Amino acid sequence: MVAIVVVAWLLLGMLPVFAKMFGYDFLPSTGWASKSNVPGLAAGLISAASVLWAFLKIAHKIPGGRAKRASSVLFPTVLAWFLGKAAAVIVVPMMLALIAGHQVELTFIVERADRDGSRRCRSPLELKELPWPFDEICRVPNDFRQGLAPGGRVVVVGRGTSLGVFATSLRQVD
Repeated sequence: MVAIVVVAWLLLGMLPVFAKMFGYDFLPSTGWASKSNVPGLAAGLISAASVLWAFLKIAHKIPGGRAKRASSVLFPTVLAWFLGKAAAVIVVPMMLALIAGHQVELTFIVERADRDGSRRCRSPLELKELPWPFDEICRVPNDFRQGLAPGGRVVVVGRGTSLGVFATSLRQVD
């Protein structure tokens, strides 16, 4: 029974990851991110401890040397921490945005606007006070990014609530 609850919790944590992978930029509000940080850390630690406990029970069955067994236990534990924290911090405002969301505008502070990006996130706009990897908006036009400096403010418009928004457009605040 405990295993089912842990697996369901970790699958719930995958929802924001899948949304990000499929190009939906969801940003929790900075207020929600700061209020949910401690509960998110606790959820991540509980998730990681549960997975670590389960893997340590079967570690002797993993073939190979100590290094292989250690990495076979360490990677799922770190992943469980990330997914547990994401489930607590990101899923609540994301589900509310999907179910009860409407057109909202949330203001964020720019952390960095000049990064080249990566294969997964071209021309990103990084925002302050948000948890990684939900701290950036991808595919922001270069002409818009060039007008931004660290500490500047942008308004993110999209479907959401006061707790978070699925970004559809941006505008700069003077």
